[in-house]
Amino acid sequence: MEPIVLNRERATTAQRKRMPMLFDDYRDEDFYGLPRKYSIVARVEVKFPIEPRFRDRQHFILSDINGAKIEAITYMYETVKHFDNLLHEKHDYKMHNVKFSLHPGEFNFRHLNGPMELCLDQQTIVEPYTVPIQMAPFPKQILLNLADIAELPNRTLVDIMAIVVHLDTIHRTMWGPFRKIVIMDARGYLHIIKVWGDLLNKNALRWALAKEDYGIIIGTMFRRFRRQECLESSDHTTIHFNPFHHNTHHFGPIQRALVARNNRQFVVTFLEEQRRR
Repeated sequence: MEPIVLNRERATTAQRKRMPMLFDDYRDEDFYGLPRKYSIVARVEVKFPIEPRFRDRQHFILSDINGAKIEAITYMYETVKHFDNLLHEKHDYKMHNVKFSLHPGEFNFRHLNGPMELCLDQQTIVEPYTVPIQMAPFPKQILLNLADIAELPNRTLVDIMAIVVHLDTIHRTMWGPFRKIVIMDARGYLHIIKVWGDLLNKNALRWALAKEDYGIIIGTMFRRFRRQECLESSDHTTIHFNPFHHNTHHFGPIQRALVARNNRQFVVTFLEEQRRR
């Protein structure tokens, strides 16, 4: 009986080693000494265009089944061309020989904030992941305190959760319509986001109801622009209205206080202060 137990333990250990790695599973000690490579299951959330100057670098944003995101980068002309043809947005893949590494954020522009990146190189093997799998409906790292955005690098993409308290007038430009929307974070502070195009047109009624009811939204892939001191929707932004999310309880007391107050003068005062800057 003893050898059977040992064999069973070995089989369990081998199976654990074959399990796809989650983005939050890495350990700091993994990046010292010999480089290691892993297998992952991921969805391509965003596929950015190939950098045009030398066409030797391309960025992707991947998410795992828990909703954690990481930026993947591939280098060299032939390798970039290979992955550009192979990977498509909103498709799931199993990737082998993927390397996690610490990215030099101070020297190279990154779309996501965080210490890690994935490298896809000539040894990386990619195959479609056809097993039925339920990907997380919302991202794992959602900012509830929007004051933290001030510390992020310029042009960083972020996912946010907030209460809608005011809709400004729609402005029409040569790049399309946009609207400034005032939101309140989980600490009760007001912030402005700028929403463009179809995110306004296709959700006009939802935005109006969210404003009237102090509705909660989750906004993904908003880009932070330091010069404008606000967040702007990007081509990859998705808005979820009144989402069923475990963090909504942070906003319950604030919503009830806003409804009981029934006075939006504080928003008018906030906008006047913003215009004076």
